[in-house]
Amino acid sequence: MQLNIFVKAAPLLREQKLNINVDTFIDFLAHYSSKDWIYPTAIHRKLKYDIKDIYDALELLREAGYVEQYLEIYCPGCQRYTGQYYKTIGEVPDEIYCINCDEEIENPLEHASVIYRVL
Repeated sequence: MQLNIFVKAAPLLREQKLNINVDTFIDFLAHYSSKDWIYPTAIHRKLKYDIKDIYDALELLREAGYVEQYLEIYCPGCQRYTGQYYKTIGEVPDEIYCINCDEEIENPLEHASVIYRVL
């Protein structure tokens, strides 16, 4: 059984009065281990919280040093993520080809999603 490192962040999340159930959110995050990717949309699908509240909570966790933020490019052709991660907007190349369907993704920044990685 792994230790839920996010339990320590519960008081911080409660202070912010987010429109989420902090205990349920923390319990959901217990499934993630160090170096795992957290997709806010997956939390949204599972817990049905507003996506803005999820991003707000994850940003608080980022500021507290529990997760780090990345960008991943979503392919509009095949509707899948490319599997390439970028720390900053400046790292995103002007030309990206989807590893799933081999199509060029035009304007990759328009198809970037913010995701998080557990530290």
